[in-house]
Amino acid sequence: MSTQTARIRPFAPADYVALVAASNRTYPDYLWSLEEMRHQDEQFDTSRFFKMRLIAEEDGAIVGSAEASHRPSRFDPDSYVFRLWVVPEWRRRGHGSALHDAVLAALRARHGRVARGATKESMADGTAFLQKRGWKELKRDWESRLTVAGFDFARFAGADERIAQQGIRISTYADELARESDTPRKAFELIDVCRRDVPATDAPTPITFEQWRADWVDAPGFLADGFFVAIDRDGRWLGVSNLEKSLGDKSFIWQGFTGVRPEERGNGIAVALKLRTVEHAQRLGVDHIKTWNDQSNRPMLAINEALGFEKQPAWILFEYLLCP
Repeated sequence: MSTQTARIRPFAPADYVALVAASNRTYPDYLWSLEEMRHQDEQFDTSRFFKMRLIAEEDGAIVGSAEASHRPSRFDPDSYVFRLWVVPEWRRRGHGSALHDAVLAALRARHGRVARGATKESMADGTAFLQKRGWKELKRDWESRLTVAGFDFARFAGADERIAQQGIRISTYADELARESDTPRKAFELIDVCRRDVPATDAPTPITFEQWRADWVDAPGFLADGFFVAIDRDGRWLGVSNLEKSLGDKSFIWQGFTGVRPEERGNGIAVALKLRTVEHAQRLGVDHIKTWNDQSNRPMLAINEALGFEKQPAWILFEYLLCP
């Protein structure tokens, strides 16, 4: 790498357009929009949590980026999420190594304990890069995709009747908001309960209603009519499954979060909710739904498998001990 034409520097707001374009060349299956990236940055509370982003630049063009941050919903002051990428045609020129070393040096200066970053098992360059530098595999998440055209709803005949017999109805965030002003609070409370036992490397930590609203309701991809909830006859919210728009690639839609209160699981609620998301995805005209699940989350994987989600190459989470 030529020291005269290449450099590592901090990200600046003027970089957004070029950064999104470079990222999208690197990950064509996971396209960002400018609006999505800006929102994610703007809602991150840097007064409480750490976040840094560096840029690799050569001849005035962005060719790579690396960042590290705390994870607010599972906050450990000494644990950091790590992300690194280099545009394919600019690899093996030292950009990745320079970005990697600069970020880890900054984390060590903060007396960090551990950094964790993921790469897809099919991305041989990424897995080899991390393994060569001492990163160790920690766990794997399945990415799964469901083609929505031609979905056979007849296989699940009786799913709605099963929950109706329990006095449970399916509604949407949009419909409930038209009826009740406390709908956002009910959604927050339900998700806060359901997220606590989702498999993860760090324990869940409290989040505020305002933080949740910024992450969810104010997000560019939020779909009030694609946010399905199961409600009992007493008005208690029991389960949720939502879809989120992909602004960068409108051929698919994200499966956001599916969860049911622990005491209500096994009663068919999750399946009924997920069927509604498939119907909604069809109405939106997308080709498929994308989702992720920890490989240890067998109950949710079993539901997705039954629905027909097809597993893609897994995402491998690697861990690096900053102070071994």
